[in-house]
Amino acid sequence: MIRPLQLGIMISLTMAGLLLAYFMHIPLAFGFLIGLGSLIFFTIQAGTSWSTLGRSIKSGILHTKEVVWILLLVSLIIPAWTESGTIPYLIEQGLQLIDPTYLVTLSFVFCAVVSMILGTSTGTLSAIGIPLIGMGAVLQIPLPPLAGALVSGVFVGDRTSPFSSAHQLLASSTGTTVRKQYPKMMPTTIAAVLCSLSFYWIFDLRGDWNAQHVTMPTTNFSAHFELSPWLLIPVIILLGANVFRLKTKYAFLLSIAASIIVGTWLQQVSFVDWLHALWSGYNLAELPSLHTKGMLQMLDLVLLIALAGAYNGILEKTGTLQPYMEKILGTAPSMSSGTLRTGLFGIILGLLSCTQTLPIMMTGRNLLPLWERKFPREHLSRVIADTALIAAAMIPWNLLAVLCGTIIGIPIASYVPYAIFLWSLPLLTVITSYIIDLVNKKRISSSRQNELSQ
Repeated sequence: MIRPLQLGIMISLTMAGLLLAYFMHIPLAFGFLIGLGSLIFFTIQAGTSWSTLGRSIKSGILHTKEVVWILLLVSLIIPAWTESGTIPYLIEQGLQLIDPTYLVTLSFVFCAVVSMILGTSTGTLSAIGIPLIGMGAVLQIPLPPLAGALVSGVFVGDRTSPFSSAHQLLASSTGTTVRKQYPKMMPTTIAAVLCSLSFYWIFDLRGDWNAQHVTMPTTNFSAHFELSPWLLIPVIILLGANVFRLKTKYAFLLSIAASIIVGTWLQQVSFVDWLHALWSGYNLAELPSLHTKGMLQMLDLVLLIALAGAYNGILEKTGTLQPYMEKILGTAPSMSSGTLRTGLFGIILGLLSCTQTLPIMMTGRNLLPLWERKFPREHLSRVIADTALIAAAMIPWNLLAVLCGTIIGIPIASYVPYAIFLWSLPLLTVITSYIIDLVNKKRISSSRQNELSQ
C-alpha cells in the first residue's frame, strides 16, 4: 500500500509535470512521464512485483485502443471532409440558411438536440461542430466562445442522453437505473441549460455580428471546389451510423471512405494529394479558415493516451486509492458536505487518470456503500454526473477534452471559460444538495414539533 505521504508526492508530481508541459507548450506526454515514473517507483516500493506491474501497464494500455482509434480517425476525417469539399459546402450553405445573429446560441441548441439523439459527444461535435466553427471563422465571430457553446451542447447529451455510454456507465456504477436517476438529475440539467442559453443569447446580442448594418461575408470556396449536395454524403453516413449505434470508429471509417470517393469524383483529388492532406492536414494559403491538422500532429497525443492508460492500469489493478475512500466521505454530516467531498474526489481522479470512465467507475463503486448509509443512491448519480463526468471536457490533458479540442481546433483552455454548461453544473449540484438539506431539516423539525404537540 502506498503511504499517504507517497500518494501526496505522486499526485503533486503528476500535476506539476502536466502543468509544466502545458504552459511550456511541450508535448504533454513528457510532463506525464514524471507522474508515471513516481507512481511506478512508489508502487514497487510498496511491494508490488515487476510482473504484476507489467501486467497492469499492459492492461491499461490495451484499454486505450478505442480512444487511440477515435483520435487517429478524427485526425483523418477533418482533412478528408475539407479536401473533398464537404466542409466548404456546409459552411457555404450554412451562411445562406442560418441567421448569424444568434449563431453562438443556435450552436449550443443544435449540438444539445443532436447529442441527446445520438448520445455521443465526439460524433456530434464532428458532424455539427466542424462546419459551425468554420462558419464562425468566416463571420469573424470569436472562436473560443463559439467553441464553448459547441462543447457545452454536446455534453448535454453525453451526460444526460439515455443513449450515452457515459450515462449508462453512471447508472451501473452507482447501482441504480437510467429511469431512476433521471428525475434526480433534471433540476441541475434544466438550470445549467437555462444558464447557458442566457449567457450565449446575451453574448450574441452584444456581438458585432449582430449589428444590422453588417453584411454577410462572401467566400471564394466555389473557386477552389465543385460544390454539390453530393458532398453531404459523408455527413449523412456519420450521423446515420451513430443513429444505428454502430461503433464510433466504424462510423468514422465509413465517413472517411465516402469523403475520399466523393472528393476524388467531384474535386479530382489525386492519390498523392490525399496522402498529403491526411498525413499533414489541409493547407491552402488562399483559404486560411479551412486549415486543418493531419495524423502527423496527433502522434504525441497518441503517446499521451498510452501513458495515461498505463497510469490508469496501475491505479486500478493495484487498488492504490481504495484505502483512502472511507476517509473522504465517512464523516460527511450533510448531503451538501458529502456532495463537495464526492465532487472534489471525482475531479481529482479526472486530473490524475486522464479519462472519463475511471473517475465515474471509481467514485460510484467505491463511495456507494458509504453514500447510501445516509443518502439515496440516485443523488450520488447526480453528483458524479455534475462533477467527475463533465470535468473530463475541462481538463487540458484529459483524453476526452483532447478529442474535443482536436475536432474543433480550439485550445481547451481557451474554450473552457465559455463552456457554461460544464462549469455551472458543479456549483448547481452543491446548491441543490444544500436546498435538500434545508428541506430535510425543516421536515424533521416539523415532525418533532408534531410529536411534542401530541
